[in-house]
Amino acid sequence: MKLPPGITGFFDGSASFQMMDSKKFRSICYEVSMHPAIKLLTIQEATYPVNYMCAKFVFYNEPIQVVMNAYYPLFTTTVIAEDGHFVFCDLPEEFRLFEQHYQCITVEDLERMIEEHYLEQLSEVEREQVAFWKPERLGEVIFNAWD
Repeated sequence: MKLPPGITGFFDGSASFQMMDSKKFRSICYEVSMHPAIKLLTIQEATYPVNYMCAKFVFYNEPIQVVMNAYYPLFTTTVIAEDGHFVFCDLPEEFRLFEQHYQCITVEDLERMIEEHYLEQLSEVEREQVAFWKPERLGEVIFNAWD
């Protein structure tokens, strides 16, 4: 999976990217929460330094999140580990509505170790951030809170 330019949320002066429509994301979150086993807790906008939107749910009494990159229609589901990092998980059937609007990134892709060829399309500014933060997995690049 080659990462497209701007996915990190860092841009040089020549690039400009539109943020994803947060109203649409909210609307889908509310629609998904109509399922009796799903309770929507919060929706967080992508604000500095976070490069993703995040909707927190309770699903069959277990916490789960939907995170979506702020600049590309890419999302996944996660649980939160004790250290605050994402633990990516497979998309439950009850959350498939998101796939009608956005691309779900698989756990397999998110857990891939970073190799240079995945980063080829990133800008110089983004490559500098990757070098500084030293993420190990692609998921840490796509969904980050680097500042």
